[in-house]
Amino acid sequence: MDTNEFLHPDIKVHVLPGGHAPERKTDGAIGYDARIRAVVSDREMDTANPILRKTLFDFEAWPDDPSISGHVVSKVRQNGHELIYRIDPGQSVMLGLGFFTAMPFPMFYWVAPRSGFASKHKITITNAPGTIDPDYRGEAGALIHNRGEDPFDLSRSMRIVQVIFQWALIPQIEFVDHPEKLGETTRGTGGFGSTGVS
Repeated sequence: MDTNEFLHPDIKVHVLPGGHAPERKTDGAIGYDARIRAVVSDREMDTANPILRKTLFDFEAWPDDPSISGHVVSKVRQNGHELIYRIDPGQSVMLGLGFFTAMPFPMFYWVAPRSGFASKHKITITNAPGTIDPDYRGEAGALIHNRGEDPFDLSRSMRIVQVIFQWALIPQIEFVDHPEKLGETTRGTGGFGSTGVS
């Protein structure tokens, strides 16, 4: 693999109906913004299309499930009404991001919070960074959490998270039968803040 292939690898992306491809907003950006396609189940797959998580709310039709419809609000916009999903303080919700990927091994990407949402609205990802492996062929998703004190409105196509592509190291692991064979260091077993804060 030459340097150009390493720095600019070919990645295949399939965009689902209602979804958007991840996109860099500036030439200097590392992260690709990803948008909301739907609120999806974190447990159930779609019976009609098993490669997708079950859609709970598509931002187009009022949902039948009362546990979901209780969070849906109709807001007046310039072009009429828009259905939004209101995430309450302390609540988490799984969002489908609307695309599949194929990457060369050992590449992967992280789904990470967008800094503006985290700092201004306390909206983050509960398992951040969420790791997407190169052999995964399902829809990218993000488990969004409202750690703030106010409700937050999620709308379709909102740029909610960022995707960061990376290469992984796949080491050859050698097992040793005693910890002394790992070698000594000055730090030793010190961890969890043992080196101080200043």
